[in-house]
Amino acid sequence: MNDFLSRYLKNECSEKDFDSVVNLMLSQEKKGELEQLMRKHWAETPNEGPIPDFTNVLYRIHYLINKSEKEERKRVTFFQYFSRVAALFLLPLMIALGYQLVNNQPKNTRTQTVSTPLASHTSFNLPDGSKVWLNAGSTITFPELFDQKQRSVKLIGQAYFDVKKDKVPFCVETNQFTVKVLGTSFDVLAYPGEEASVTLERGKVSLETSSGNEAVLNPGQQAVIENGSGRIEQRDVDTGQFVAWKNNRLIFVNESLEKVAIRLKRWFNVNITIEGESIKKIPVNGTIEYESIGEVMQLLEICAPVKCSYDKTERKIILKRR
Repeated sequence: MNDFLSRYLKNECSEKDFDSVVNLMLSQEKKGELEQLMRKHWAETPNEGPIPDFTNVLYRIHYLINKSEKEERKRVTFFQYFSRVAALFLLPLMIALGYQLVNNQPKNTRTQTVSTPLASHTSFNLPDGSKVWLNAGSTITFPELFDQKQRSVKLIGQAYFDVKKDKVPFCVETNQFTVKVLGTSFDVLAYPGEEASVTLERGKVSLETSSGNEAVLNPGQQAVIENGSGRIEQRDVDTGQFVAWKNNRLIFVNESLEKVAIRLKRWFNVNITIEGESIKKIPVNGTIEYESIGEVMQLLEICAPVKCSYDKTERKIILKRR
């Protein structure tokens, strides 16, 4: 393998070595030589153990990509082209560095963090085999391996859990309350600054708020946690209405326009402003599945006494009384 390329991959190259690497990468005539050298480098790289799981890194990248919105597409410059090519060579170094960082952490403190951007949701399995659906604008943190005393996760936002039955308790911690189960299916809604709730489809759960209030739920019941006081209100509900989001549907049943606007904002990643206090409590009924935000606004104008307008500059929808 050429010495200059070897030194480049080890981050030990001189300015002259760097120029040689650039010429090699950009030369069409030397494309075959470059490929041959990289294959040789890959074959000579020792296997230092099992490949680490970078799932949490990929979720973080996905979150950052969706979070940033470019105002316009620019022509690809030489620097951008070079950066993309160079990234292919830096990738092995990045993986090696990430592997070292992961393995240098104490084993009992390793955690995974999954975040979903607005206008998207995802599903995945936890270390114990339990399945999680994570709604838009949510974050969940959990250990790489659960211990023998408790399977604990931390949630900000909304998630649906299908917990694998086990003698080890499963615990969902939020800023306002904690839910404990052994094996069940339930939804937890805990976005900052919003009314929180737990909706149970199967099994049994217990919850306790930070203020000490407690409740036990049976299938078909929902607990609504009041902001501030932590007071719990239990009620019987049609659970399908509150968990439909994981199947790409939003269902509104006599829900206030104000709450509908909040859910649509997360679902479509668009700002929605309501002008006038008098229309915030207007009840809305309907189901959204494959409609675009434009179609949703048209339906809203039909079923409610509101007029919708769209500000393209600020990417904002404005709702007024019609």
